This record gives sequence, C-alpha cells and structure tokens, in this order.
Amino acid sequence: MTLDEAAATHAKEPATDQPGSPVSVFYQQIGGAQAVRKVVDDLFLHALKDEQLAPYFGGVDLPTLKRHMVLMLTKVLGGPDNYAGRGLAEAHQGLDITAEHYERVGHVLLGVLWENRVGVDVLMHVSGVLTAVKEQIVREPGDELVRRA
Repeated sequence: MTLDEAAATHAKEPATDQPGSPVSVFYQQIGGAQAVRKVVDDLFLHALKDEQLAPYFGGVDLPTLKRHMVLMLTKVLGGPDNYAGRGLAEAHQGLDITAEHYERVGHVLLGVLWENRVGVDVLMHVSGVLTAVKEQIVREPGDELVRRA
C-alpha cells in the first residue's frame, strides 16, 4: 500500500484551512503546519537520544530529513500535499531497518503526538498508516525480497 492509499484509508472528510486549500480535520486538529514542525522536532529529539535508533541518523543531513518528515506527516494528516521526494521503499533502501526499530520509531512518534495533545482519532489514523506502509520500510538482515517503490 502506498503512502497516499494508506493516508486516505483512515482520513476524515476534508475541511478548508485556506480558500481553495482543502485540508482534513486531522490536520486542523493537530494545529496545522507549525504543530507538525514541532512534532517532527520532538520526534527527532527523542530518536537521537535513543541508542538503538540514533545510529540510523549518523551522517544524515538532519535539516533535510526533518523537512521531508514534515511534508510526509502533513500528507498523512491530510494537509497540503507538497511532498515530491522519493517513495518510501526507495528512500529507506539499504538502511536495513528492522521491525523492532520501525516499531520503536512508531511508538516514539505516537508518544510525541500524545504529548502534543492530539486526539485519539489522530493517533489511530497515524497508527493505521504506520501499519499499512511498514512493508515498504522494514528490511530484516538477509531479507532479499524486492519491495515495490
């Protein structure tokens, strides 16, 4: 399942944030662009302190990665879709992200969202998207399966 399909699966009816710019209730509920940026900043603060997750980010251009994550989370929440980067499978290729570490990042993200006082419906939506796209990101050591981009 693609990120677009996963995000749409659980999305609520769109609302309008600005004239001509429909956004979902989830995106409005979280507080829009500023809130998404804060959530992503908090996510990386926690992930970089986690000794199991921090190695994935060594040598990575964090400002660029954060921008991509903001755009992806905005898309997941039904905000303006301005993401034009690589697909999930391609972007995570070669990182050998284990199921355990994927789940760990997911728990951190959901925890950060909770700390930022989003509703349970938003948490359920994000959790559903994480589950739906997991196979595009997780690659256990020795896993030679080719994943769709």
